[in-house]
Amino acid sequence: MSTTTTTTTTEKPIQVTLYDSNTIKQTLDDSIVKYVTSALSYTQNQKLNYTKVLFGLIGCTLAAIAQFYPIPFPKNKPVLILCVALYVVISLILYYINIFIQKDYILQASKSNDEIKVATVLQKYDPNYQVKIENAKNSSINVPFSKSIDLYFDTKGTFLESNFHNDLSVQFKKFAKLNVKDK
Repeated sequence: MSTTTTTTTTEKPIQVTLYDSNTIKQTLDDSIVKYVTSALSYTQNQKLNYTKVLFGLIGCTLAAIAQFYPIPFPKNKPVLILCVALYVVISLILYYINIFIQKDYILQASKSNDEIKVATVLQKYDPNYQVKIENAKNSSINVPFSKSIDLYFDTKGTFLESNFHNDLSVQFKKFAKLNVKDK
């Protein structure tokens, strides 16, 4: 006679330090990614992140070459100049990606032929967390919303994830309606 037991793991509530806007934003951002990938079954698109890591790796390799090149200093000047110049170019490319392509987007995801981007902003000393859900192919289809972070954290700093996910659910339903109208 065999018995099967099902155990459910309940996640430990996330605790943050109140007034630490970076930790609060990170917690909310992580929760959005969790909601979109788990509850909505989107697949996260990491191409841009992998590209940034690749450029960073190339930059580190150039720095190592410049540092450990076997020929002594006066003779290796052209190699040093080339490595420094390429490092500057790579840094500018990474800067361009961060400022003009990635912007405030924390998530790029897709499901079947639907691609979305999610951008968030939490200004320092501002209690309003701003989220914008956007169609990746047509940025005019978007649902921005802003809510106070007080709704998502209790007085002890415990993250009330279900409240946040409920608000996200409403916003994603609005987005889905807009997205369907466009197609």
